Amino acid sequence: MIQATLTSGGLIENYIYLRLDDVSTVAVDGDIRPLISIKSQQTQKILNFMPSGVTISTADRYNKLTYKIGADAPVGGLIILGNTDYPLGFYDVTIYQNNNNANLDPANAVKVLYVGLLNLISSTATTDYSEYTTNDSDTESVYITI
Repeated sequence: MIQATLTSGGLIENYIYLRLDDVSTVAVDGDIRPLISIKSQQTQKILNFMPSGVTISTADRYNKLTYKIGADAPVGGLIILGNTDYPLGFYDVTIYQNNNNANLDPANAVKVLYVGLLNLISSTATTDYSEYTTNDSDTESVYITI
């Protein structure tokens, strides 16, 4: 699972670490960046973007895809998440071998390299819980129906 973090007030850099060179027909590098498609499991909205940078670690055998959350330039790896269309939570992720550095359409991509999940969390959002003390009903009663 891919973990993504959202923060309020500014860009936050996120990374995807995967071994994509094993399934790609060309080297996954900055020459032709892969296409990343995420689909919110809650809203079913799809967002396509390309990473701003691709790093190959030959020693550790992985590709590092870099993107930033907080601005809107999908070709440049800048996306906006954490709103009503793209809320916090789970996303279906598909990463494609792309055919050029301007393509944001999966129908024009070469092939699928990865299918998985992304979990979008907030680094600043907190949930406050308060005790429920105004219960009108009798909580010790047990009702059996036949």
